[in-house]
Amino acid sequence: MTVRTVFQMAAVGLATLLVGLPAIVVGLIVPGKSRKGKVFRWVTKSYSRILLPVFGVTVETRGLSRVDRDAPYVFMSNHASHVDSLALAVSIPHPLHWVFKKELSKIPVFGWALLSSGQIMVDRRNAVQSRSALSDAAAALTGNNSVLIYVEGTRSKDGRLQPLKKGGFHIALQAGLPIVPVRISGSRDIIPSGSLRVRPGPVVVELFDPVPVAGKAEADVPELMARVRDALLS
Repeated sequence: MTVRTVFQMAAVGLATLLVGLPAIVVGLIVPGKSRKGKVFRWVTKSYSRILLPVFGVTVETRGLSRVDRDAPYVFMSNHASHVDSLALAVSIPHPLHWVFKKELSKIPVFGWALLSSGQIMVDRRNAVQSRSALSDAAAALTGNNSVLIYVEGTRSKDGRLQPLKKGGFHIALQAGLPIVPVRISGSRDIIPSGSLRVRPGPVVVELFDPVPVAGKAEADVPELMARVRDALLS
């Protein structure tokens, strides 16, 4: 392990404590999922703006004009690297409710901040619980509070887009929210799979035209999945 890697890991730990501990306290005090979403937007942006310069990572955002900053969406992103979340946090202007796997809730400070700030925890081994959590979250959103989900369900190890999961599409249908495909490029070169080292470099986050769900039903999920996949591969 190099000196640079040790420094980077120490920076992550320090930033997690400085931002995460206050976030836990505020998250427990602030009522309502939508208000918690606004708090978490500040938390994630602050956390990302601390770490991205430390890592030497720059983020370019494209396609912001395609979305209405005052309207809610279900943002669906590909996922190839640990740096993806940092890039998304500084790119998307909406208060976001991130869908995260149950295992992350066990990480000290980081996981506690997710739980206290109204993020959406799903148990990938329990389809019923996952569907219920997603449905409850969608029903509680107000204003421009939006959902962000890694649509492949997990991180791609080779950088190629994996088969899409249906959970986010069910959220969009139930809540009647348009789907915004989001493509992250370059992040796999920043943190390769299986590595702890963060390499300096550029990441591009691109938002595509919203996919409307008005008038759609469960039978239309395959069509919606195809449209999102086509956008991410375009």
